[in-house]
Amino acid sequence: MPRSLPDRPLAAVLAAVLLIAAAPAAAYAAADRTPPPVPRNLQVTGFTSFSVSLAWDPVRAKDLASYIVRNSGVAAAWVPGTQTTFTWTNNIRPGQTYSFHVAAADKSGNWSLGSNTVTVTTPADTIAPTKPIVTVTEIGSTHVSLSWDVQENGPYIFSQVFQDGHLVVNELEGTQVIIPRLSPETTYTFTVKVRDWGINWSPLSDPVTATTESPSLDVTPPTMPGRLSDFGMAFPDGETWLFWDASTDDMTPQSLIVYEVRLNGAIDHTVVGLTRTILYGVPGALNTFEVIAIDEAGNRSPAATWVVDLRF
Repeated sequence: MPRSLPDRPLAAVLAAVLLIAAAPAAAYAAADRTPPPVPRNLQVTGFTSFSVSLAWDPVRAKDLASYIVRNSGVAAAWVPGTQTTFTWTNNIRPGQTYSFHVAAADKSGNWSLGSNTVTVTTPADTIAPTKPIVTVTEIGSTHVSLSWDVQENGPYIFSQVFQDGHLVVNELEGTQVIIPRLSPETTYTFTVKVRDWGINWSPLSDPVTATTESPSLDVTPPTMPGRLSDFGMAFPDGETWLFWDASTDDMTPQSLIVYEVRLNGAIDHTVVGLTRTILYGVPGALNTFEVIAIDEAGNRSPAATWVVDLRF
């Protein structure tokens, strides 16, 4: 007949199990759940058309970890607990009103309530960019690369580029461009004009000239554009988004390869250096899209083909 376990050892085992089970609850009860003090005296210490500077009194808490600064209750920025100033520049626009408040966080993850709220309206941007200084950075047989230096009080620059007095690039964000589809052994004159966010225009730059090189002896076509697809972005009204992998060429860089986009056998448009485009097929019909890569020497790749059924 089996022997039963002694009562005393069993009671000790049960007591130990209960003690272990109770330990997490006791630890949770002992965790720090007290939020740090609220940051005080938030104030605007300066602002421009594109920035707002803030300062606040330091929070006295031994386990303070960081502050979070909120812009109009939506955007947020993290600031180390040792820092009590911050200059907000992200997405600040001239002539706009913004509200800010600050909260504190400790190392246990507790958050304070928000500080007082400060509101500021940035001034209009009335300072025009300086006259661009244009440089020719590279020349090929059918393209010219340009860059320009310009001084502007804000982060936003939009450029116009003129070729022989005719606008060829408009609203370019940046200060460099490649002008493609030029004729070999031909001299061109380029000028640049720049505006800022406040629609303040710079003077027109001094002209620079460039003469394209002789035609290359390249006879090898680019590779066929890869994986042409609409990735499900074809719509009943005919709007179709096309995507493909960039072609490669033995002489023409990928940024200068021209892609001829064809719809049902006819040329629809061309793009340079891009691997995506939007065009409109025939609603209620099967549509055949083709993309052909063309290098600077005029060599043409085999056509990549994609058929889209717009008979929804």
